[in-house]
Amino acid sequence: MIASKKNIADALTDVRKAYRILHNYQRAALDAANYLGSQLGFEYRGGYPLFSDCAPKDGKGKLENWSWDWLNLVFYDFHFVKRIDNQDQNLSIWLFSDTGYFFSDSPKADKTDVSTFAPVETSQSKVAFLLYGQWKNEFNAFKDSREEVRRFLETDNELLCLLKAGGVIGRCCDFSQISDEDSADVLLDELVQFGRANRFPLERVAKVG
Repeated sequence: MIASKKNIADALTDVRKAYRILHNYQRAALDAANYLGSQLGFEYRGGYPLFSDCAPKDGKGKLENWSWDWLNLVFYDFHFVKRIDNQDQNLSIWLFSDTGYFFSDSPKADKTDVSTFAPVETSQSKVAFLLYGQWKNEFNAFKDSREEVRRFLETDNELLCLLKAGGVIGRCCDFSQISDEDSADVLLDELVQFGRANRFPLERVAKVG
């Protein structure tokens, strides 16, 4: 059946609404990552899309690229560094805007087929915090393992044994816990305690004003 012009117009109205909602959500996520990192005394060192490739640069890319390549914040690593005792201490804030792929029960779950994702009602938007001294190349397999990432998200702290053995610690929380400054402050205090309990000497930076 050919869609009517009205149906198309209504769908495109929804698209415009979705883009504006997405803009405000991503602005909130960026501001929250900046606030959390700076409040812990870390310097931002750039980020990495973990679900797809980076969005194509000017004059680059192919039209066959994944749609996710233009929507990098669906799963993204905000990377921060702090120098302590002449050694780098790293903080990665992983934003999971939609856990649907990882929470899917479908044996045919496919990153490029959202119909195989868990329903939006049972999926979540989460944030993970990873603290480590050095990230090793073999750790990269973790983000590509749907089962391991799902376990981490569901337990809020159960990392792959390889990462734990390599000195990586991590915990997760719902996005709502960083959606406003008061909630973020509570989370920051929890992260400081979590870090100190695991030999990462975190501390809050005094607020101005």
